[in-house]
Amino acid sequence: MKTKTYSFIIVGLLFFSCNSNNSEESESTKNNEPNKEEIMEDPEFVIVKEYPMDEWGGAQPELTLRESGNAWLITEVPPFEDEDGNELFDDEDFPEGLEFEKLIADYIGTDVIRDDREVFIIENATEEQCLKVVEFFANYWDLRKEEYKMKKEN
Repeated sequence: MKTKTYSFIIVGLLFFSCNSNNSEESESTKNNEPNKEEIMEDPEFVIVKEYPMDEWGGAQPELTLRESGNAWLITEVPPFEDEDGNELFDDEDFPEGLEFEKLIADYIGTDVIRDDREVFIIENATEEQCLKVVEFFANYWDLRKEEYKMKKEN
């Protein structure tokens, strides 16, 4: 009798775990959320090249070229510190942060989309444009416009 009881419990547990997995998948499908496989196949999320970048203001920017042809730049804006190592706390300390995508675009010669406060996308990016982004960050404090330096001093 014990064998039948244990068998029934095991079969019941297997049945329950299979049904609970199916309900999770169907819940994800109901919400139109992509599953892990769909995300991994999306050309916007497949990284084909990473560009090494130096630390910038205490943060580590990441520039990647995606299978879609778009380049994604992820960085802290404002950075944690300025060129002298002074802490930056907010947009008053780094006023250009509010239009940072425009500054990058002006430097590299193409539009830059700000997807989020710290995510910038360059559609159909060329190798030259990606290298110019790396150069922009490497030389940013020297390239920084006087109007932003003056705001900082006030």
